[in-house]
Amino acid sequence: MREGVLAAVDLLEGTEAVLTSAEVLARRLGWPLVALHVVENGYLKSAPRRFASVWRPEYEKTLEAADRVLRGLAEAALKRVVPPDAEVLIRSGHPARQVAGEALRHRLVVLAAEGTAPLERVARGGVSHYLMHLGEVPVLLVAADQPLLKLDRIGVAVDDSEAGRSAWRYAEALAGAVEAEPLAFHLVSLAPGTCCVPTYLPREYLEEGRVLEHARAALKEKLGIPEDRLVVARGDEVGGLLDLARDYGVDLLVVGSKAKSSQRARVGRNVVELVYRADRPLLVVPEATKP
Repeated sequence: MREGVLAAVDLLEGTEAVLTSAEVLARRLGWPLVALHVVENGYLKSAPRRFASVWRPEYEKTLEAADRVLRGLAEAALKRVVPPDAEVLIRSGHPARQVAGEALRHRLVVLAAEGTAPLERVARGGVSHYLMHLGEVPVLLVAADQPLLKLDRIGVAVDDSEAGRSAWRYAEALAGAVEAEPLAFHLVSLAPGTCCVPTYLPREYLEEGRVLEHARAALKEKLGIPEDRLVVARGDEVGGLLDLARDYGVDLLVVGSKAKSSQRARVGRNVVELVYRADRPLLVVPEATKP
């Protein structure tokens, strides 16, 4: 793996936000920036089989020429919008697989958070979900109208799980590298069936008046989070976390995802919902990620 920020773009409406965000990260971290676009050539490749009844061998050269033209257009368009010192990569093939393969060579991947084209179909089962399910590289998701413009305060969702611990360690290291302020957010709820019941506490500690105090003490011990960096509040699931992110004015929200489980459990229901609802850049950190 080489240090670097990979910005995977589809040259549509989310491209500018992805490149802007990736450039901010690359500049603050002192890492190289690599911009990747994948020419999805599935239809061209499947043409001989798809049209077998009318296919002629001479068509092969036409399709090869079309692929070259598309790659050339993509490279020219991408070079017009990337920073001068960024490396440009053009690949042909399946977008999710191509991005995942290149992602393994980098420390962090930036993708658009929503859209309709293959590289932007994040919340609808596209490249981002593919990468998050693999659990092999941190993925930063940015909306077209909400790029990462500064990195002064980083909010991290934490709990007593390994995924929460990994998210905090990664965010703390990131904050140290870019001289930002890390804040750990932890939500507590006593309502049965919610995500935030503090099951890591003894039952006798679940008193309405002191539960936040006990939760704070337990998390400080388990995660080693400094007193002035830990925010423990009443709340439930995604809405409470987004409220804290707004209240504390964080520029980036970090959440952890499980690395060893089924695809649904690996990402987690709350992470999937955050992909839809986050109103600021969202960094998803796999459990096994090292700072």
